[in-house]
Amino acid sequence: MPEYQVEEWNGNERISSHATNADDPLSAVEKVTGQRVVQRALQEHWFRVVDEDAKSTHEFSLADGAAKAS
Repeated sequence: MPEYQVEEWNGNERISSHATNADDPLSAVEKVTGQRVVQRALQEHWFRVVDEDAKSTHEFSLADGAAKAS
């Protein structure tokens, strides 16, 4: 299972970063947030998933648009 770096962003400010193993980028961000996510569409609160093996990045937001519970 590949390792992904999941970064949580508020606008242009990174507020947290977590490494996790998952089958794909979507599963990685859902594992970290504990919530369903969708492709990002200009939301202020969002997540970037970095796949260093594939040299790619993916952007997601929470499906309901709510802030992550800490």
